[in-house]
Amino acid sequence: MGNGLIGRMLRALRLDASLYREVSAPDGDTRQAALVVLLTAVAAGTQGVWLGGSGAGLIAISHMAAWPVWAAGLWLVGARLGAPNGEASGFRQVARAIAFAQAPGVLFAASLVIFWISAPLWGTVRTLISVWVLVGTFLAVRETLGLSNGRTLGALFGVGAATAILLGPPIVLVNVWTLWPEHTLGRIVATFAYGVFDFNLGLGLIDKVMSLVLRAVIEFIT
Repeated sequence: MGNGLIGRMLRALRLDASLYREVSAPDGDTRQAALVVLLTAVAAGTQGVWLGGSGAGLIAISHMAAWPVWAAGLWLVGARLGAPNGEASGFRQVARAIAFAQAPGVLFAASLVIFWISAPLWGTVRTLISVWVLVGTFLAVRETLGLSNGRTLGALFGVGAATAILLGPPIVLVNVWTLWPEHTLGRIVATFAYGVFDFNLGLGLIDKVMSLVLRAVIEFIT
C-alpha cells in the first residue's frame, strides 16, 4: 500500500506483520515513526480533556516520553532473549517498529465523541483500541527481534512488569494523597506516570485496578 506515512499507518491498522520488518530496516525512516507517535500522543491527550488543557497536554507529553522508555526496555529484554538467527536489531529499529504499532491510537480522538454519549461504552472502546495497540506491539517486537511467540510474550510481560513496579507505587500513593485537599503537583506526577505506563500495556484496565486499590487503602485508613 506504499511507503508513505498514511499507507504505513493503514497497514499498521490492518496488523500487517511485514510492515514492522520494513520500518525496522537499518535505513528506515525514524522521522515517520516519530510523527506516528506524535499523532497518537495528541489523540491520547484527548482522553484528558475533562482535566482541562493542562491535563490533556500532560497525557500527550507522557505518551511521547514513554516511546524511548518502552523501546529501550523491549530492545534490552529482547536482546537478552536472543534472536534464533543471531542477528541483533538496534535500538532505533525497535523504536521505529513499536512507534507504528501505536497507529490504532489515533482512534482515541474519534472515541471522544462516544464519551459524551456513554462513558461506559467509551471505556469499552478505549480498551479495544488499547488491545489493538498491544497486538501491534507484539507483532512489532516479534518481527523486529526475530523472537518466537513465547519469547515475544516474555519480553512484553517483562517490560510491562518492570514498568508497573516502577510506576505503580507512585500512581497509587499520589492518588491516595490527592483524595484530600487539591494538590496540583501530585496530580501532575500521577497523570504523567499513568501516561507512561499506558503506552503499550494499559489496556484500559489500570483504571479498574486503581479503583480497587484505592478503595482498599481508603477502607484501611478509615
